[in-house]
Amino acid sequence: MNAAKSLVAALLALAALLPAAASAQPATYFAGVVQHPATNIPPVQVVARYTLPLMSGGINDFSGIATRDGVEIYLLSDHGFIATGRLQRGYGQQITGFQLRQVAVLNDDQNRPLTGSLHDSEGITLGPDGSIYVSFEQHNRVLRYRRLGGPGEDLGAHRDFSRLRAGRGLEALAIAGDGAIYAIPERPARATYGFPSYRLRAGVWDGSFRLPEDGAFLPVGADFGPDGQLYVLEREYAARGFRSQVRRFAIRGRAISEPQVVMRSEYGQFGNLEGLSVFRDWNGRTRMLMVADDDLHPDRSELVDLVLNR
Repeated sequence: MNAAKSLVAALLALAALLPAAASAQPATYFAGVVQHPATNIPPVQVVARYTLPLMSGGINDFSGIATRDGVEIYLLSDHGFIATGRLQRGYGQQITGFQLRQVAVLNDDQNRPLTGSLHDSEGITLGPDGSIYVSFEQHNRVLRYRRLGGPGEDLGAHRDFSRLRAGRGLEALAIAGDGAIYAIPERPARATYGFPSYRLRAGVWDGSFRLPEDGAFLPVGADFGPDGQLYVLEREYAARGFRSQVRRFAIRGRAISEPQVVMRSEYGQFGNLEGLSVFRDWNGRTRMLMVADDDLHPDRSELVDLVLNR
């Protein structure tokens, strides 16, 4: 009996230590660390939803978006063009209209329009000098455009780019405050933990952090917010429809902080959200403007504007 009581007391003492051990997680971590399910995800606060008009030719298929202020926007189509325009805002920041400014095809370095699988553009980000950077997921590469409609400058490649799966390559593109460009594929080149990222700095591509996995979510868009942190838009698809989430990370060299889920939608709440741009509004709030790829369905080409609740 005494032995049994001693065993029970020992087990109770061990159980009391478990919560403290579970909460003792490192500030940064690398590939191979077991991830914990996200908790306390804030509810989604939708500012506006707006169905975009069809562009000339009846094709949208927008896969990327970039904005500095939530008004002047760049929309990237995976059919190889960029549309720019101005959002008209009404009461409560509702989007009441879209004034199209320009539609420009993406060109190669000889200023010839990209065609076929060469024009499968997925990620877009804006440089501080006004340059436009675009990533492609078939023939994996990043091009810089110093002006809309101009020639594209190939920024070289990491050795992994040629190994990425066709159609699952460089999906997300973001530029940090120090000018470094980060590209994240939808699928890794090799069967390893998490998703790799690639950083272009001083004209050289190298491997950077590994984005931790979260169930069946796949990275499709990214942006560095006004707080300097990296926001990653991820997508999951099931019979009930698309589900999206945004995770936020602090990037320190090749290390990445523990993720914080700042938004997760319900299945079917939104369409196929693929592009993300993060900005700060006039009221000091952090906003996330996203665009859904309509997959050639005109009723699904939508902008979704959310307020960050944490």
